[in-house]
Amino acid sequence: MEDKITGTLELKTDEQRQVVLMLCTGFFIGVFISMYQVTADSLFLNRLGQYLDKAFLLAGGLGILTTSLFTTFQNWIRFSLLVLISISLIFIFTVAVFVLLHSGHPEWEMPLLFTLYCMSGPITAVLLLSFWGVFGRLFNFRQSKRIIGWIDTGQLIAAIVATFSIPFTAKIIPDTTNYLLICALSILACFILMIVISTRFTLAKNDPSEFGPTIRKETSLRKILANPFILLLSSFLMVSMITYVFNQYAFQETVREQYPTERELTNFNAFFTGSVYGLSLIMQTFVNNRIIGNYGLRVSLFILPIVVGIFSLGSLIAGTFMGFDKQESPAGFVFFFLFVAISRMFNWTLRDSLENPVFKLFFIPLDNRIRFNVQTKVEGIVNEGARFVTGLLIFAFAFIPFFRIIHISVLLLILVGIYFIVVNRMYAGYRSQIKAKLESSDLQQEKLEKGFAKVTSQLEEMLSTPSSSKAVFSFKLLEKINAANIPSWVNTLMKNDDESTRSYAQERMNEIKGLSVSDKYVIRLDETRASADEKKILSRSDLQMIIEN
Repeated sequence: MEDKITGTLELKTDEQRQVVLMLCTGFFIGVFISMYQVTADSLFLNRLGQYLDKAFLLAGGLGILTTSLFTTFQNWIRFSLLVLISISLIFIFTVAVFVLLHSGHPEWEMPLLFTLYCMSGPITAVLLLSFWGVFGRLFNFRQSKRIIGWIDTGQLIAAIVATFSIPFTAKIIPDTTNYLLICALSILACFILMIVISTRFTLAKNDPSEFGPTIRKETSLRKILANPFILLLSSFLMVSMITYVFNQYAFQETVREQYPTERELTNFNAFFTGSVYGLSLIMQTFVNNRIIGNYGLRVSLFILPIVVGIFSLGSLIAGTFMGFDKQESPAGFVFFFLFVAISRMFNWTLRDSLENPVFKLFFIPLDNRIRFNVQTKVEGIVNEGARFVTGLLIFAFAFIPFFRIIHISVLLLILVGIYFIVVNRMYAGYRSQIKAKLESSDLQQEKLEKGFAKVTSQLEEMLSTPSSSKAVFSFKLLEKINAANIPSWVNTLMKNDDESTRSYAQERMNEIKGLSVSDKYVIRLDETRASADEKKILSRSDLQMIIEN
């Protein structure tokens, strides 16, 4: 059965352990992220929902700080060690919050819940940077292209199981904070698996000394943003993340009104999050490859803004004509909430299952020496920077008297228009990068061919050198370079002034023509060593005929 599965997945024997370990690591990361998000969101929205705008602002700032530290330390310590340190700090934080909520002073509860919610985004970003960073260093490009579509399947399955189990464990675990203990155990298992991976397998570009000061300088944030293509990548990620966070804010503002009690909110968040991961699994398994294969990268990136635009327009129409305030128009609020929730669901699903994997492919044309560092900075610092900018905007909107939640739908429609512009420009830049890389490859091939011709010419000249070691060594090298020219090079050796070289040439010539060196056919004869009666000396014409035939 195992052989059948691995054969179906086209895995080679050397890859099987690596893939299994990465799937298991993704499984426990999925359990942690899904349960942490449901727990943090439910506790915060129920008890501190009025501070949502401030929380988004602080979460963005913490995201920039954590990802900046991650990318900075990546240049100074081994990546595998950085991942282990990051996971251990997440474990300590989770356990500390759990213990303090249960045993600490009651006055600490609200600050702890606020911090727990704000750290959701930064922790998720660091874990995903760690997982995909290890994946990129563990597998080569050909392996990655074959495996990347389903390597995080374990993460999705775990998230589905974990989130859907929360409502059914309400009687066993009535206190929502107790799910943090499961999060802690999951991240501990992830830590152990990362130790196994880093000790048993070699990770490419793991040691920062491989990059050197030149690479560090080339991958500084200021330097990479000066690159027009990387700037386009960053712009796309900014638009994508701002859209995502605005959608999240609108959803969380309305869901806390729809479900005012903590347990109801926890159960709804669990079902909602589980549905998102379920749809993501279906997308990755049955839909993604068909969309990318049939319609290409650009159309794949158009799907998310089209879907978000449709449901944002629906929420705007429903809110305008039916109302969006729960107290004034309960029925209108329900329709408004449904459009916002569906928009949030598809935004989350399509971003995780389709947009992010496609976006990673746009980094491939970059120079291999800097690609890892650039990708970490863009997906880390730029991504969290977009979260901070959105949090800053949401915080500022709170001071505008006429601003209401329905205006988020208007902003989303504007962002959808920007989405199309940025995707078109980024795709054009991607094609230019691919073309430039192919032209560079042709230039490299031309240089290699010139170098090959030069080396061959020098070795051919050394065949006439009256030194057996140099002449024979040169012949053996030429023999490996181009076996088709061996007869010509043997003829050159036959003209060498060195006797031992000519003897070696005679042996090689006889091997080529099927003659025996110790037989009666010889080219030269030393009468002091052998009798001429037993040997036939080949004339020049005889030798020429043998070589030509």
